[in-house]
Amino acid sequence: MAFVLGLRERKKLATREALALAALRLAVERGLDDVLVEDIAAAAGVSPRTFNNYFASKYEAVCSVAVDRVRRIADNLRARPSTEALWPAVIHAVLDEFRDAETPDPAWTAGVRLITGAPALQGEYRKAQAVIEAALAQAIAERTGRDLGTDMFPQIMAGAVAAALQVAIDRWVDADPPVPVLPVIREALRQLSLLPGAFPMNVPTQHTLEVPGATLHYEIRGDGPLLLLIPGANGDTDVFDALAERLADRYTVVAYDRRGFARSPLAGPPQDRLATDGADAAALLTHLADRPAHVLGSSSGAIVALELLSKHPELVQTLVAHEPPLATLLPDSDTWLEFFDSIYRTSRTDGMMPAMGAFAEGIGLRMEAPQTADLTPESAEALLARIHQNIHFWMEHELRQYIRYTPDLTALRQSVNKLVLGIGHDSKDTFPARPNTVLAEELGPEVVEFPGDHIGYVNAADGFAAQLDELLARRAARTAP
Repeated sequence: MAFVLGLRERKKLATREALALAALRLAVERGLDDVLVEDIAAAAGVSPRTFNNYFASKYEAVCSVAVDRVRRIADNLRARPSTEALWPAVIHAVLDEFRDAETPDPAWTAGVRLITGAPALQGEYRKAQAVIEAALAQAIAERTGRDLGTDMFPQIMAGAVAAALQVAIDRWVDADPPVPVLPVIREALRQLSLLPGAFPMNVPTQHTLEVPGATLHYEIRGDGPLLLLIPGANGDTDVFDALAERLADRYTVVAYDRRGFARSPLAGPPQDRLATDGADAAALLTHLADRPAHVLGSSSGAIVALELLSKHPELVQTLVAHEPPLATLLPDSDTWLEFFDSIYRTSRTDGMMPAMGAFAEGIGLRMEAPQTADLTPESAEALLARIHQNIHFWMEHELRQYIRYTPDLTALRQSVNKLVLGIGHDSKDTFPARPNTVLAEELGPEVVEFPGDHIGYVNAADGFAAQLDELLARRAARTAP
């Protein structure tokens, strides 16, 4: 259970942070020798006596910025669920303290360089590093039930994490051009995977990205070429867990909640959904990769993937569109459009669950119940609430709209060498697979069968992952210099 600070403690913490930031800013602006305690206190709006209640010197105040951040990391670790394994808990505790889009402004970069490089600060900096490692070791010891006095493991692990953080921060502030901090921190932690069994790369880390009109929730696993997974009607990363776990030893797998779904909230009413969905996928690729990436979209996510390829082909190395339900491409499109409209009417008259049952039966979809057996009651309740919210959003804003999308065939022809049309072996005769047959006739690429059905990445994950890996590796080798 997380410890919650009272009002007095929060005020004291805010005062300490204000003093530390004022000390760092003034030291950068004026030079460390030209800053007095009185100057720092005045800048923070307190008296010199109050300053002395928090810090023994201006040097300690300047260096405390790093100490306070790691103390928050230690608190984050203590607050992680007790059922979570140690390394995943440490990973999340560290990454929760860094903002995804945080790039260094010149003042902050200068401040970090001052802390790590100024001769007058070296003694205080070494003391700060000792405090940092002690704070981490104490939190690790508490979490693992080990005795700091007799067991070396908490201090050894804390030293490794602290060293990874120090190297990452040094690389981040010196990066030219500037880069977001979070990928650098994550890569530094990943380097600890060289310690046998230490860092499970199939553990997802959770992040957010601000885009116009929304905040995208996304998760990263693994190491290697970037593979972006775009979910279908449920709009949720969880559907790709099994697939991502099987590919994390070969790819940096990124899955995200599409805008408007539960964990990717909108800043206003939904507008021009498909265009913004495509733009969001492009924003993620631009944010996370410096070269073209692999992309897999399934169902509605495959429609988004086609929009991405037609508008931003330069971001894509290989795009797999798995069973996009494009009713307008079919000769019996009117029948299917009426069917989807009738499902929406059923949801309004009879409720969501009867509508979903009729929908699944009508398109030949096998429904998978959410897996909650390994979750706490609270986590299971939160998951089911999220699924319910996602179904409502999809029914209202996507069910009738996305099937009416007509892809830009002219644009797709120009990038057809990057396009793979996928169908499920067990669903190849159902409605969702049929549009890819039409696209193959129009554009030329062959249709590739994947194990399983419309959601083969869930119910045939081993075979689906193996087929996808073989396909991507073959196409990457074909385009390698």
